[in-house]
Amino acid sequence: MHRMKFWKRIFIYSMTLFLIIFNSASILIVENIHKRTINRTVKMALDEHKGTADILYLNADSLQGSKSTVENQLKDWLTLVITGYVSYDTADPNYIEVFDEKNNLVFSNSNLQVEGSRPEVSDAKLKERTFIIRKVQANHYLFVSSILSLQGNQLNLVLIKNINFIYEDREQNYKFFLFLDCFIIIILGLGMFLIAKKVTEPIVKLSEVSREIAHGDYSRRVEMKNKRDEVGVLAENFNIMVEASEATIKELQDASNAKQRFIDSLTHELKTPLTSIIGYSDLLLKGNVNEEIRFKSLNYINSEARRLEKLSFTLVKLLLIKQEDIKMLPVSLKECISTACKTLSYKLENKNISLRSDITDITFSGDKQLIIVLLLNILDNAIKASPNSGTIELKTASGEEAGEYILTIKDYGSGIPKEDMDKIKEPFYMVDKARDRAASGVGLGLAICDEICKLHSIDFEIESTINEGTLVLLNLKKENHYDEKES
Repeated sequence: MHRMKFWKRIFIYSMTLFLIIFNSASILIVENIHKRTINRTVKMALDEHKGTADILYLNADSLQGSKSTVENQLKDWLTLVITGYVSYDTADPNYIEVFDEKNNLVFSNSNLQVEGSRPEVSDAKLKERTFIIRKVQANHYLFVSSILSLQGNQLNLVLIKNINFIYEDREQNYKFFLFLDCFIIIILGLGMFLIAKKVTEPIVKLSEVSREIAHGDYSRRVEMKNKRDEVGVLAENFNIMVEASEATIKELQDASNAKQRFIDSLTHELKTPLTSIIGYSDLLLKGNVNEEIRFKSLNYINSEARRLEKLSFTLVKLLLIKQEDIKMLPVSLKECISTACKTLSYKLENKNISLRSDITDITFSGDKQLIIVLLLNILDNAIKASPNSGTIELKTASGEEAGEYILTIKDYGSGIPKEDMDKIKEPFYMVDKARDRAASGVGLGLAICDEICKLHSIDFEIESTINEGTLVLLNLKKENHYDEKES
């Protein structure tokens, strides 16, 4: 279903609202002017009717004699009095008609031919003026009537006033407002078109950018000149949302890639020894092998099986660490470091590596065995990376906040390439791809270290430069340690 564009809705709704308000106001204004003009004209006509009636009353004394005599003189008397005493406006003349008791026309100075019934005559009342507006011969007339009692005769005095100019004025006003309506619609329509397009331009841009983002271009952003209005704030929030979505998608992609690398590495770690075991076992099953080959095959099968055993134990260990609900007990950092160094002493001696230690004894909360595993893995990596007769340094220092301690372990070995820094904590990832797995492990050491640090809320950071060495920083949080003197 096709939907109307936003700028078109603004344009149509605005124009419709204007037409309703403007035309309603125009009708009210024209009709109000028309009504007030009619009221003024009626008031003037009533006053004129009263003036004419007063003149007739003042000259009624000249109608003397019997009733029959008065009736014979009435038409001449009316002609004389009305012609002589009642003034006329030549620009807007009034007409007068006089009817007797039987509604017979006695006097008229009008040539107006009124057809049909005459409610202004039949409904006239004694000493009470009534009026009616009628359309006669395509013109509008105002009829004011009242019954007068003169010398025993009851006469219906009707004043007729042409008020067609009032209706012509109303028609002219409607024509003027119609012209004004058309003129304003054209100007307003053009203005509203430009305003609607201008106002909705940022929304159109927002829509275009969102469409491009939906197609996978997450680098697109909405740029607004005015960032203070509602649309600008919307665009800014939209950009923030896109950045957050982009970061989330990148995290998901990285997680997916890491998961795929884990699966590939695990497959490789399992496939290589299994292939060797199957190959040597097939050789032994044939039976035609000498003692040397038999011993070599059994030895290789045994070593690869032990390698698989070590891999399975390490994977189980990693999974258990992730799920373990550890008990936080006071642990001496110096004691853990001492235990780890003693465990690795034979490796240090084999490579004649000097271990320099400047440790402040710190007691913090944690699992002692897991902390020892953490230190063993870090020190073991440092020994592997260090050259013969190299040096490894262990130091503690106060952190930026009071009570924080930072343990640093630094070697001066081969270092880690920059492109590998974001992957070294992944399971099975090894910087030296050519290194013998059987001799150097399965690449789970730093993954285990990372999980242990997460359990203890320890910041685990690694800084490294090729051929200059690696620095490992362990930030022991304030809430996870105690000062030994205070405990």
